[in-house]
Amino acid sequence: MVSVERIIEYTEQTTEAPLETTIKPESSWPENGSISFQNIWLSYRNDGNYALKNITFTIKPKEKIGVVGRTGAGKTSLTVALLRLVEPLGNIIIDGVDISKLGLHQLRKNISFIPQNPILNETTLRENLDPAGELGDDYLWSALNKV
Repeated sequence: MVSVERIIEYTEQTTEAPLETTIKPESSWPENGSISFQNIWLSYRNDGNYALKNITFTIKPKEKIGVVGRTGAGKTSLTVALLRLVEPLGNIIIDGVDISKLGLHQLRKNISFIPQNPILNETTLRENLDPAGELGDDYLWSALNKV
């Protein structure tokens, strides 16, 4: 019976937002790094249970923060909302751009985060640094020399 419930759950899921939209931010976006969560509500199911409830905060450009809390406090849900893996209610503004107006490709290619447990694929260092193969040798060497 669990498999039937899972099939029903998957068929009732809403589709993701479009990968591309006509709204394109400046090519330098995001430049400063200000992030504002405004009245964010996030639910993984349409059952009225929210992982995030009316969350509002602003991260200033170049500000370093740590997100801490117990299991289930919503730490991962903040990232889920930021990447729009699940569409939240409310607004998330990055450098003046409401991310809900962007296509998922435009948004996700411009956001980086460091996971709690780093992931290295069983491949070359180059492919781990640049999985899409978009960066030149000079850029990669410059990054390596900085660390």
